[in-house]
Amino acid sequence: MPKPHPLALAIATLLSTQAAHATDNTSHREVVQNDSILITGVQDGFKTITSSGAMRMEMDQLETPQQVNVINEQLMTEQGSTTLGQVLSNDASVSAGGTSRNRERFSLRGFELSSGSGFLRNGQQHWSHYRQPIELLDRVEVLKGPSGLLYGKSAPGGLINMVTKKPTYERQTIIRQDVGSDNELRTMLDTGGALTEDERLRARLVLSRQQYDSWREYTDGSTPETERFVGGLFVDYDLTDTATLSFHYDKTHDDGSVDSGALIENGKPVLGDQHIWNAQWSNIDNDVENIGVDLDWQLGQDWRLKAGYNHQDFVRHDLESSSFSHYDAAAGTYKVSGFDRHDNWQFDTAYADLNGHFNTGQVQHEVLIGANWLNYYYKRQQQSFRGSNAVDATVGQPIEKPADLDYRTADARVYPERDSYGLYVQDLITLNPQWQLLIGARYDYEDSGDDNQGNLVPKAGVIYHPTPAGSVYLTYAESFEPQSPVSNPDDINDGMTLDPVSGEIYELGTKWNLMDDRLMFSAAVFDLTQTNKVLTRDRDDLGAGLVETRQVGEQKHVGAEILASGRLTDKLSLQGSATWLDAELKDPYDASLDGNRPADVPEFAASVWTRYDLTDSTAFNLGAIHVGERYGDARNTYKKDSYTRFDAAVSHQLHQFNQADLTLRLKVENLFDEDYLAGGDRNNTVIGEGRNFLASMELRF
Repeated sequence: MPKPHPLALAIATLLSTQAAHATDNTSHREVVQNDSILITGVQDGFKTITSSGAMRMEMDQLETPQQVNVINEQLMTEQGSTTLGQVLSNDASVSAGGTSRNRERFSLRGFELSSGSGFLRNGQQHWSHYRQPIELLDRVEVLKGPSGLLYGKSAPGGLINMVTKKPTYERQTIIRQDVGSDNELRTMLDTGGALTEDERLRARLVLSRQQYDSWREYTDGSTPETERFVGGLFVDYDLTDTATLSFHYDKTHDDGSVDSGALIENGKPVLGDQHIWNAQWSNIDNDVENIGVDLDWQLGQDWRLKAGYNHQDFVRHDLESSSFSHYDAAAGTYKVSGFDRHDNWQFDTAYADLNGHFNTGQVQHEVLIGANWLNYYYKRQQQSFRGSNAVDATVGQPIEKPADLDYRTADARVYPERDSYGLYVQDLITLNPQWQLLIGARYDYEDSGDDNQGNLVPKAGVIYHPTPAGSVYLTYAESFEPQSPVSNPDDINDGMTLDPVSGEIYELGTKWNLMDDRLMFSAAVFDLTQTNKVLTRDRDDLGAGLVETRQVGEQKHVGAEILASGRLTDKLSLQGSATWLDAELKDPYDASLDGNRPADVPEFAASVWTRYDLTDSTAFNLGAIHVGERYGDARNTYKKDSYTRFDAAVSHQLHQFNQADLTLRLKVENLFDEDYLAGGDRNNTVIGEGRNFLASMELRF
């Protein structure tokens, strides 16, 4: 029998928590190997004691001087999550925006996350203009506060890091069938293990097919339909005892009807909750592929090299009625505009990180030296109909599709490619058991052809450990977002080079392992400011048709938040969060914006998910999500009411099968059928769905 590899035992322990409702969940495991003891971190219920994304190295949460919320696979499985929005509802600092163009939008600590720079896949920038394949994920890390040091271009609110599944040493297969409201069906296969006797070659295959309808209807009474396929292959090969080469490939095909959201007047959706304003022929077909390799090489006892490359190819065909106007309520008529569009985005990313330990006298250092690269490519063809070519529409009747609408008749436009390069260094300095310092800096260079920009950002933190189970930290960090030069002949500043939009934070926080290390609790207060925001406004004194662009905008957010995850008792587990945020826009050009609150950012929000293990085989779940009042637009012309939504679930595991476990689950979302408005602006507001259910059967062997 080959000796068990340490990673095998760690992964096996991690995966065992997903299905087991046993009460004996420990926070660590000791493995004797070659006369040494390896301690591997594991999950305790919903608690995860490490997070790789915040520091680009495996660090204990108590040594991480920023707030990080890790939402693990166990929690996603219990909740039956099929979208990133469902996963992120477990973090109150994340607020949801609109879902037009069949993708999800989010703000973190009140700052909108960009599709190109707000999301990571395994620590690399990921173009997230589509609904993310949750089936491929092991966990989601919410990294809060400016992360420019390690990841370059990003908003000051933070980043979302999606960590994919990895091959396991032990052979395992999971077959899952979901059945839910709105004719939802999802079949998933997750299988893998060692492919050779010596376990050096391991693989994992994930396949999922999903179809569902909408609870809303087009104006002609038809119902939107969506079909999704997700497939992923992950392969690990141990080149030596200390070096592992990994390969990954995944594909997401999402073909769905379009529902851009509701029109809101006087706080209510015009024509009711179920009415969709898009034309019934509106459809978006997304094809996304990722392929890449990674190397993890332990260079002796104290140094480790990690490197990787990923190519993302995203092809989208978007045929839709994108807007409407001139609505006459009495006659039930309006005008519809739209387009037929074909897009191709390509993201190439690469990185190399060298992580090492050394001492200078009694002072310990954990150093990270790294570099990363991003190439962005974009091509588009589009034909539109609008203005005098807009289509007449009548409520209750099908909307006519223009006969000559075809993107292929338009000229293709290839946008300038963009290359971004980053060099960074980070040192976690342990002065003694009580005090640690974090210092780091990054230089970033972006080449967009005629426009080249460089930027330097620092990060510094102080960590105090009053006891081995707790820490208090104070952090300063920055973010940056490069801007293209002004390009408008009607702008008096045409051709002007713009500085990066910058963000900075001062954060005071604390983290504690409580109740014999079963519960992780953290809290923070922060002052977060974004400056150099680009504003372009018409100016009466400039003359007819002239505008002026300047970097005079600012956004200031002051807030506080708490997080808790783990076990309160042997039977009761929870993951909960709450956020209070005072957010303000500053716009000296526009009095209707100056002093306003950003759209879809509540002052207070909270969420909690609990599990009570009635027996070793049966568990109950109860969850609640509270979202406070928030404005529906940046001009603060109308408010959305606060709401509290309750969800409940029950699961039961059958052990009678030979070498297999069958788990049955039932979840009811919006248990009390609460009416509420979710994200999106006045013309594109998401309507919260009423009571709905999801039943699943999972066979694990």
